[in-house]
Amino acid sequence: MTVSNKHLMEGLQNGDESAFEVIYKMYAPRLYYFIYEYIPQKDISENIVQETLMVLWSKKSELTDNTNLGAYLFTVAKNNCLYKLREIKYRQRIFHNAEVKESELEANYIALESLETTRFNEIEIEQIIEHTLAQLPPQCRTVFNLSRFKGMKNREIAEELNISAKAVEGHITKALKVFRVALKDYLPFVAFIFVK
Repeated sequence: MTVSNKHLMEGLQNGDESAFEVIYKMYAPRLYYFIYEYIPQKDISENIVQETLMVLWSKKSELTDNTNLGAYLFTVAKNNCLYKLREIKYRQRIFHNAEVKESELEANYIALESLETTRFNEIEIEQIIEHTLAQLPPQCRTVFNLSRFKGMKNREIAEELNISAKAVEGHITKALKVFRVALKDYLPFVAFIFVK
């Protein structure tokens, strides 16, 4: 656990709402994309994110200093997803509001059930991301960083770097292929990198 994560954890355990807010901002987008992979329904996915983070807040006093926050949150999210996928009313809502076949939903349930969320290791994932970024050609690295980590649109990147939008797309596609290989063991946890 990094010093900043340790500090956040201590703040959370002590009921510090600002620490919870930082954790919320850090994990809500990641949890959303993780959940959406298995339940492709925006409102349900957003609700599960809220429920997951509220579980964290309500059980903050039960956490220990060495709790792996990411693993904890992804495990709660996984269990919340499984519960929703088992519930008939949610299944009907998902089918009614989204174009999801029952066989796909069943496959998602099976995949989610077998997913080992305790394997989530934020430091290891960050190291893989940094190492993979360093391996990319300079221009490709710059484009990917601006796109995925700075949130810039392709047009904005093209203007800033004085290259075509097509070149930006090419660099992002190339980087995504490299990242899919490098992060293959962690894909459910890093879906936010691949969605734009």
